[in-house]
Amino acid sequence: MTSNQEQPEAPSLDSFEVGYGKPPKHSQFQKGKSGNPKGRPKGSKSPSTLANEMFLKLVTVTVNGKPTKMPVIAALIARMLSAAMNGDLKAMKLALDTYAKYGDIANPTTIAGLMAGQTPFELTTEEYDSIAKHKLLEGVH
Repeated sequence: MTSNQEQPEAPSLDSFEVGYGKPPKHSQFQKGKSGNPKGRPKGSKSPSTLANEMFLKLVTVTVNGKPTKMPVIAALIARMLSAAMNGDLKAMKLALDTYAKYGDIANPTTIAGLMAGQTPFELTTEEYDSIAKHKLLEGVH
């Protein structure tokens, strides 16, 4: 701005314009005071935080006749695997699905490891290229 132009005057209480996005001064939030005083209290936890705390809480479980402390999630997985090994078909499916989803797929050592987490209908780009290459070769003969 050039120095020739006059700066607009700061609005006084008398000349303050009230309108959209400009509530009257007396009803505006006071400095340092919350607009929602009964809102979320400080230190309250989200459901995901509560779930993480509960699943990671240590519990005492009897393993091979000896009391052992382990996180709740580990105890639940051990219980699921025990039920699966005792012939519970639903537990078997759940155990296999859990392993396929969360098992060690970063360093697969078998074909099953390579296929873990991949449905039979998902193909990698290399597989698509290989199929396309073979289809082109078939058409040549």
